[in-house]
Parts: sequence; C-alpha cells; structure tokens
Amino acid sequence: MSRKERESGDEAGRESMRAAPPRAALPGSAQWMISSLEGRVREVAEQVTEQVRSGVPGLADPADARLLDLVFTAVHNAMRVFVDESLGREVSYLPVEDMFRKVGYRVALRGRDLDTIDQGMVIAVGVISDELRVSAAENELSAGALNAINDAITTFVGQLTEQIAVGYRAGAQARSTDSGLARARLLTALLAGTDEDEVETQAAIAGWELPDQVTVIAVEAGDQAVRGDALGPKALTRTGRTPQPVVCATADAEEVVAAIRRSAPQARASVCWPVPRGDASAAWTWATRALSLVEARVIPARPVIECVRFRTEIWLHAEPVLRRQLAQELLQPLFNETENSREILSETLLVWLETRDSAPAIAARLGVHPQTVRYRWKRINELFGDSLHDPDYVVQLTLLLKASVPLWVAGDQSDFRRFREQEETG
Repeated sequence: MSRKERESGDEAGRESMRAAPPRAALPGSAQWMISSLEGRVREVAEQVTEQVRSGVPGLADPADARLLDLVFTAVHNAMRVFVDESLGREVSYLPVEDMFRKVGYRVALRGRDLDTIDQGMVIAVGVISDELRVSAAENELSAGALNAINDAITTFVGQLTEQIAVGYRAGAQARSTDSGLARARLLTALLAGTDEDEVETQAAIAGWELPDQVTVIAVEAGDQAVRGDALGPKALTRTGRTPQPVVCATADAEEVVAAIRRSAPQARASVCWPVPRGDASAAWTWATRALSLVEARVIPARPVIECVRFRTEIWLHAEPVLRRQLAQELLQPLFNETENSREILSETLLVWLETRDSAPAIAARLGVHPQTVRYRWKRINELFGDSLHDPDYVVQLTLLLKASVPLWVAGDQSDFRRFREQEETG
C-alpha cells in the first residue's frame, strides 16, 4: 500500500479495524459443509474475479489488470478468513479489511463511481451463493443450516463493504488534490524505480495514462529551464533539477523533443532509447551519463544526443573507477612511451583490434603509409609481447582502449598522471 493509502483512512475506518463484529455460531452441519469447500477457495475466488471482470462495464480494459489482481487477492483472503472463522479457528480481520479499503481507494482513483463497487459486490455474492446452494443440495443441508450460512455471509460482506466505502472516500479525496504535485511525485517514482503500486497510484491521481514503454530525456538547460506547460500534458518534467528530467510515452518522444527545442533552443537534450517503464531509472542513468561523456568530449556535442548511437560508449564508461584501474594494469607498456608515441601506437593498436585488417588496410584507414603501420606494429609487439595472443586479454584490451583513447584524444591526461605518481611512490 502506498503512503497516501496508509494515511487516507478516517476515524471511522480506524474504528472499524479495531474489532470485528460478533458472528453467529453455525450449526455442525453447516460447519461440515463449509469444511468440504475449503479446498475450493482459490477456484471460487478465480470465478468471482472473472465474473466481476466480464460483468462490470469497463473492467475488461487491460489498464485494470492490476485492479483485478487486487480484487482476486482480496476475495481469496476474505474467503479464507470466513472459512477459518466458521470452523472455529483464530482469525485476524485487519489484513482483509485493509485489502478491501485498498480496492475502494483504487476504484476511486480511476474515476469510477460507487456503482462499480455495488455491481462488483452483487456479482461476488451471487457467485459464492450459487456455489453454496449447489453444495447444500449435494449434501442435503437443511434450510435452517443454509440460512445460518447466508446470514453469516451477509454480515461479513456488510463489514467488507464498509471498508470499501472508507477506501473509496479516501481515494476520491486524493483524486481531487493538485494533479501537478501528483505528476511530480509520479516522475520521482519512475526515476527512482519505485514499486508499481505507487507508480499507478500517482498516475491515477495525476490523470496520466501509464504507457508500457517510456522515453527518458535528460536536459542540460543551464539557467533556461524547460517549462512543464511548454511540453504539454504528455510529458512529465520537474524544474529545479540539473539535469532536468523529462519522461514521456515513447510514441510521443519526437513531439516532446521538438517542444524542448522550441522552449529552450540553447539546451542540450540527451534522449535515451525506449525502455519498459519499470526500467526508467536505468534509462535516466544512461541519459545523464551521455551528457557527462559530452562534457568529457567522448561523445560529440550536439543539441540532441541520441543515446542509442552511443550505447557502447555509455556502457564502457559505466564504471569509471574500474576503467582507471584496468588502464593502470593493462596499458602500462603504453604509459612508458612518449606522448606522441603513445598516441599513434594506441590508435594503431585499437584499429587492429577492431578490424584485424592487413597493414595496407589499416594504413588506408589511418591515412599513413603501410610501412609506417608495420613499424608501429613491430613496436606494439615489443611492448605487449605474447599477451596479444591471449583471447581474454585481447577482449579486455579492446574495450579498455575504446573507452580510454577518446578521453586521451580529448585531452584527459589523468591516466598518465596517475601512472607517474605511482611510479614515483612505488
């Protein structure tokens, strides 16, 4: 249950949680029949849920799948409690009442009226009553015993209906609150990887239809924040945060990016590839990392950074500390070279690792004479020796150079300074 649901119960709801109403004692024959139905509780709960889904208008919508899951859990738990109590076992009503308050809360958040609840309860009671009548006839249960069971069910259902009403009132109040605040909370929940219940709750309050796939955008706007109203209702954003986050349905991404460009022409937008909404927090990490790689001049500086084009760079720079440590271990032969030698040897080695081409082909790619490549290759073999025949070493070396060479070319000398410091202290 979300925080708002936990805080939503009024005093009447809290009073109803403290003590369950007394139930009438069932005759032995009624207890025996209920005992015979104990193994079918899940099956009947599934029947109730399916009948509610098909019998209540609108609940067949895929968006209501989680609500129906909640209905099933509430009905199943309620039936278990009723059976246990009927058989004289010790029971607790608090979890069941909590579930039914939650059902009422969710129905209200979705903008449904109380008729939805009334129809669902009528269907549920009808399915359970039909099961009892069939079982009573099969077991030749007396009319008096069946009436006692029906009276006990009526009392129990009445108590649960009260809890649904408590939850519904709380949900209706939450729905009437500021939707802008709910949109901010929804954005925070998505980027933090909060559980799906909280995400759905805030989306319902905000009136924002949750898409299966989202596009996450990190906007580096400086003092020129992108206003939420400039993006329209399809996008979630929050000013005052750097980078500024924007989340929208993937189907709306192109339109939202265009709106960002219109609203803040000087801003840079890092647009992650589409992800399931449950992965929005990871997408935010990737989008912001792309911005940091633009700052490091590993990724070209453009107004719109399409992260999908730079997935390898984003991946290789996921663990900067590990990259630095591996550089000190695997690239030590290069660090002993002069700056010019280090640059041309690393460039040549990386092209060979990526292509495994001949000297003439590598020379053509680098724009040098084939003999120059052969000379460089001789020096590379002197530096790395038999290590270049170790497949595992070669894989690590390839990835490490792909991550490091762009930094060196951009002027980052931290790897070499660190190597010299270790040499001096070692």
